[in-house]
Amino acid sequence: MTASFQSLRMPLIMPVAAVITVALFLLMRQLIDIGPVHPVVEADTPDLVIKFEPVETPPDRGRDLIIVDPVAPPPAPPALETASSAVDSVVTMGEYVMPTIARAEISGPGSIVVTERDPAPIVRVEPSYPARAAERRLEGQCTVLFDITPQGRTANVRSLDCTSSLFERASVNAVANWRYNPQVEAGQPVMYRGATTQLVFRLDE
Repeated sequence: MTASFQSLRMPLIMPVAAVITVALFLLMRQLIDIGPVHPVVEADTPDLVIKFEPVETPPDRGRDLIIVDPVAPPPAPPALETASSAVDSVVTMGEYVMPTIARAEISGPGSIVVTERDPAPIVRVEPSYPARAAERRLEGQCTVLFDITPQGRTANVRSLDCTSSLFERASVNAVANWRYNPQVEAGQPVMYRGATTQLVFRLDE
């Protein structure tokens, strides 16, 4: 029975579904239709031309024009004459304390060989007068102790006694540049130790 009922139902449903489909299609078309479209004609607008005209402003009569005369540059300051601050100075060097007698032996005809000789100065550089001492008009002296190498150079130079510490450096630097004939013993140069010299710093009046 059920099968026969379904076979009778299908012919009845199909026309109804077709009618509903056609009705929906017509409704959709009616909703979409907006009528004839008429183009919008734009009104002619005149061309807009903007023209700028400069406006001349009259000069302000309430203000006077001030012309500044050129100013000559100031003259250059006169050159200052720098007074010479150099102070005449005299440095006297005392003799170093050591004998200067050499003993010689005759080794053959016409030749003399020195077998014993004490050091003898060759080059003695005077120290520079310290500027601070000269400014203070300070005079003094300095005793320096040093050794003499077999090559005749001074070594271990140091100050023993100075009347002012201002003279120590100048004295030591000067003696460090002195040169000697070295001491000779048995025909060979040897180190001489304990040589002393005194440097006197005096200003000229």
